[in-house]
Amino acid sequence: MPPLWTAVTSSLKSFATRSGGKRTVASPPEKPRTLPTTGFRTIEVDQPVEEEELPDYQVGRFYPARLGEVFQNRYQIMAKLGFGTSSTSWLARDLKDHQYVTLKLYVHTSLVHRELPFYHHVACRMAESSHRGRGNIRRLLDSFEMTGPQGKHVVLVFEPAQMSLRDMRLVFRRGGFDEDFVRGTIIELLEALDFLHTHGEVVHTDVHPGNLLLGVYDNDLLKPFEEREFSSPVPRKLVSPTRLIYLSRLMRPKEGPMLLSDFGEARIGPGPHGGDIMPLEYRAPETLHYVGWSYPVDIWSVGLTAWDLLESKKLFTARDEDGDLYDAAHLAQLIAALGPPPPEFLARNPERKADFWDEQGKWLGLAPIPCDRTIEALETRLEDNTGFLRFIRRALTWIPEERATAKEFLQDPWLTGKLTCS
Repeated sequence: MPPLWTAVTSSLKSFATRSGGKRTVASPPEKPRTLPTTGFRTIEVDQPVEEEELPDYQVGRFYPARLGEVFQNRYQIMAKLGFGTSSTSWLARDLKDHQYVTLKLYVHTSLVHRELPFYHHVACRMAESSHRGRGNIRRLLDSFEMTGPQGKHVVLVFEPAQMSLRDMRLVFRRGGFDEDFVRGTIIELLEALDFLHTHGEVVHTDVHPGNLLLGVYDNDLLKPFEEREFSSPVPRKLVSPTRLIYLSRLMRPKEGPMLLSDFGEARIGPGPHGGDIMPLEYRAPETLHYVGWSYPVDIWSVGLTAWDLLESKKLFTARDEDGDLYDAAHLAQLIAALGPPPPEFLARNPERKADFWDEQGKWLGLAPIPCDRTIEALETRLEDNTGFLRFIRRALTWIPEERATAKEFLQDPWLTGKLTCS
């Protein structure tokens, strides 16, 4: 194991112990389970499922994990939890420490790994700090490499979680979460970001509901995942004699902490940083305008995350009325919601300004400004939306420095419930 991984693992295990994590009394390792090899539905070969439906899917990039497989003579895979363009996620049983964990198996073609350096950077800061937000950052427990048919795959071992808030909303709350739930989630998210920004000196860059996980207060809560594989084996597709694709398992969520996860695009240091970041619909104005960015991009994402958890219609789609995706359409929606950008913002990159505005700062009309996409018009769920809209406007500003910080936002009247008449 490379020295970096050893340092990360030992530091975070130390943090877990000092922060009240369970220390398991030494006992013999559990024996691996023998999972069912029959009784499941076989998916037709010509039916794309799971990661196969990704636009850039290449079969050989992913490690061919199998249910029941044991990694490092320790971690036995029990259920598939999800997938993305760069990894698959699995619930595993830690046979040594007698608990459930989550394995993140990276594709072998991942050239830049930022998650391990992030955890190495932040480990000591988490261990030495009493900041409450550190408890909302998903803990890394271990890491190693696995050799697959076409290359080596980095594997990260995390504390387990139930599901992302994006998936939870998609499956169980399609109309949006209750306002109180959104408030609680955003408070925990802001606590995590306040720790990252002020103690960790880290910009997450990828804050959205898909990277907010519902954690578990009791590790045994995940036992039904294992039990269901015995009583009702998950459907799977035989791709080749050495590769199966399993369907991900879902379980009705229970109460748990919010965990900020996926630091694969995190940047260390206050910057300013450069380059493309953030999901297209979440991109902050400074990233669209090609100027340096820092902590305020995460605050922009907090505003859009709160919106997407509460509302049924997205505030920004980055598409025009024909569904075409391009920067002019995105900027036109920003103008509709926030008003035109201040001259001092446009002046930060004159060349980029000339692509969309004339010398006087007038919009060139490369995409029509929609008249029905104001913040007020798109908010439909709250009887009294005054506090929520004020919160959103504090997060979504053209000029990054005008956004409230995470610490300042924790005192926002909409979050604290101390709304005053204006």
